Amino acid sequence: MKKVIILIVFAILVVIYPTLNKHNASNIKAVNGIINLNNYDFIHNGIVKLDGQWDMYNNKLLDPEKVKQEKTDKYLIIPSELKSQLNGKNTGYMTLRLRIYAPSKVVYGLEIKSMLSASKVWINGILQGSTGKVGKSYNDEKAIYLPTYQYFTSENGVIDIVIETSNYRDIFPVIDSMDLGLKDQIMNQFILNSSVDLIIIGSLFIIELLFLPFYTRLKNNKCFLYFSLLCVFVQLRCLFLNERIIIHFFPNMPFELLSKTAALTYYLWIPIYVLFLKDMYKSLSKKIVTLSWAFSIIFTIICLTTNNVFYDKLSYVSQAILTIIVIYLLIFLINKFREREKNSGATLLALIFLIITTCNDILVNNGAIYGRYVFQIGMFIFAFLETYALIIKYCDDLVHYEKLKIENQLIYEKSIRDSLTNLYNRNYIEKILDNTMENYRTRGEIFTTVMFDIDFFKSVNDTYGHPYGDKVLITISDLIDSNVKNIGYAGRYGGEEFIIILPDTNKGKAKEIAEKIRDSVSELAFKDEAKITISGGLYENDTFIKGECIKNADKLLYKAKENGRNRIEV
Repeated sequence: MKKVIILIVFAILVVIYPTLNKHNASNIKAVNGIINLNNYDFIHNGIVKLDGQWDMYNNKLLDPEKVKQEKTDKYLIIPSELKSQLNGKNTGYMTLRLRIYAPSKVVYGLEIKSMLSASKVWINGILQGSTGKVGKSYNDEKAIYLPTYQYFTSENGVIDIVIETSNYRDIFPVIDSMDLGLKDQIMNQFILNSSVDLIIIGSLFIIELLFLPFYTRLKNNKCFLYFSLLCVFVQLRCLFLNERIIIHFFPNMPFELLSKTAALTYYLWIPIYVLFLKDMYKSLSKKIVTLSWAFSIIFTIICLTTNNVFYDKLSYVSQAILTIIVIYLLIFLINKFREREKNSGATLLALIFLIITTCNDILVNNGAIYGRYVFQIGMFIFAFLETYALIIKYCDDLVHYEKLKIENQLIYEKSIRDSLTNLYNRNYIEKILDNTMENYRTRGEIFTTVMFDIDFFKSVNDTYGHPYGDKVLITISDLIDSNVKNIGYAGRYGGEEFIIILPDTNKGKAKEIAEKIRDSVSELAFKDEAKITISGGLYENDTFIKGECIKNADKLLYKAKENGRNRIEV
């Protein structure tokens, strides 16, 4: 089964990961603000990334007409971390320009994944759209991070792209590669990227629907609740990052809200994950739980009470603490795996995927690499693996509970049975009589009580010994039980005395049953041809007092003994 799980995870990576990290199919690069695609075959080679040297007009916001009047000998290399190309500055504004030579009469598409804090795009002099408001200061700028898609044709064989952009909020500003392709290719890429996020959101929602009912039924297993919360945080990341689906529905959502939500999903995810592991593995140190909560609370407060520039500056501190926590958890799970703890392999593998994808996101966020956030992909694999582990745990718990239920039932049965005869003991048979009397009192349901006693049982013990007497008790008890177990209740009332309770039975029917039992006992064959008989007192109840019922049956029993024994008195 574990091999199958690993194969499925591998298949997910093979299918999903290449779609998220497509590279340029060619080595075409922009040089001095120009890229020639006249001979580029989009159909066979696919989408091209507009990497290379873009014309840069730093500290200037120019529309296409003004750009034509300006000259520049400065270029911005894309993709790049902005700070490295602006002499250590990470804030400011600029205009970028790229001219593309491409065949006419073709509809092209352009995807801009992110362009600093705000941007404004023209293609061939036509304004295509804006994300946020480009500004010359922090207060003047309105930041929105949203992938944009434009569709257009070349004009006289030229595609002239002009972009005004600014950044005053991101302390690790990065300009990602922009994708140019045929209209259908760019549209399909948008559909694919959005579908990946939506599939993850939908799949995690199904997992939440699966495990939350588990938690409501098994409140002691809080891991089901913690796991559902982890899935919710990842759903939020899918909504707020990559294609930023939420912003398509709320285009005026403030950048601060977007940025803080993305940060909080990290800060809150960590302690919940630690609690999840603590519930799965009781030996996990309480100190790491305390550290994770301290980390989460401190950075959550900082995130909520300060602007993104301030808490982004503390990202190195948070990442260092996060690294300590993750290394501890990794070592802990490796040890559990070595100890062959059940399902530790799946949990360890899940954490490894989380570490890999988290490292990717940190590097993307800090501008060290250029790509997309993939933590939710790691979480999707994590959810798949942990779902397997939790279902196995749930099944094991069910088996354990069933065993306990059976064991408790056996213990209970022993507590209400006579240890020698296995008939109900006196305490329990009197409880049955209480219930039967209550039915008679409230609903008028008739019942009959029969008291039996073995004739001359003391002489049997004296003549043949107590082991022989025990055998007689067991044999007669089995015979009584076999005659009444489907229609009534039989119990050992004390010594050699027995009682049967026959609900919904009148004295006529009860007499037939009692006589059958008496006849069967008298026909039993014991060693040395010992003759064993029983006497009985049968009473159809007409009182509301349990003691009176037993007393009346007992009087009839003694009457049977006085009248010669081996008989039933009614």
